[in-house]
Amino acid sequence: MRVLVTGGAGFLGSHLVDALVARGDEVVVLDDLSRGSKSQVSPDATFVHGDVRSLDDWEMACENFTPEIIHHLAAVNGTRRFHKEADLVVDVNVNGTINAITSAKKVGCKLIFYSSPEAFGEQESMPLTNDSNSLFPPAHLHQRHSYGASKHIGELLCQFEVRNGLDIRIVRPCNVYGPRLCGDENGQVVSMMLQADPIIVHGDGSQTRCLTWVGDVIAGVLKVADTESLSGHAFNLGSTNEVTMLELAETISNLRGIDVEFGESNHGDSKRRLPDVSMNEVIDWKATTSLQQGLNQLL
Repeated sequence: MRVLVTGGAGFLGSHLVDALVARGDEVVVLDDLSRGSKSQVSPDATFVHGDVRSLDDWEMACENFTPEIIHHLAAVNGTRRFHKEADLVVDVNVNGTINAITSAKKVGCKLIFYSSPEAFGEQESMPLTNDSNSLFPPAHLHQRHSYGASKHIGELLCQFEVRNGLDIRIVRPCNVYGPRLCGDENGQVVSMMLQADPIIVHGDGSQTRCLTWVGDVIAGVLKVADTESLSGHAFNLGSTNEVTMLELAETISNLRGIDVEFGESNHGDSKRRLPDVSMNEVIDWKATTSLQQGLNQLL
């Protein structure tokens, strides 16, 4: 199968590219390398340096290559960037998704849109389901939800095109961790804790997340892409084992033999995240790697 992967040089994207190449798919990667690295892209995939906000770059990626499916992962990520660079977050995430839809319509191919649990904002009723409301605080307080709101808009755009006949499936990877995960100041929590010394816990550490091993998520993504008649369906690809950030920090602290300290809370940090995974019965998938197993592999 011919597959175009945007953001394929990043953490999740590069693992997806590896899996696609391993099963014999012809893969083209479109990435601007603002966060990813070309060294992470499989040598058996074709790499195109480009910006998803540019339709010219999309056309360059599709030159002499007509994708049968597009995996649209490219987005500005990193929790600390959401408030500091809200304009860039919205620009890349919304306009990149518009171009992904435009390109899929042009060639008549399937589109997998990578959303996020952040699309639900500060919804406190758990678990998060496809019928949960997205709740966002007043914009003048902070712009932390520029990312979540942009993903919510992306889902709106996708569902609109589904009504018009385009085959689009939505996946929401839930707090994915694994090799290649960025651990700098704009990184994700597991990788940051694996590199920091001391480990900094934001707030009191009581906020929970369901951390999901990257290999499990990639297996789920492939099932979503390969299963027939799923247009318009959305899947929370995540574990249901909640862990507090303090528990995570203490676990990693014990493994690394370093101290834990407390820092300021992040803007709009959700107190709890628990995905509803009942829809995953359709694709016969569930996360199977425990947090301990995943951390052992990373260390």
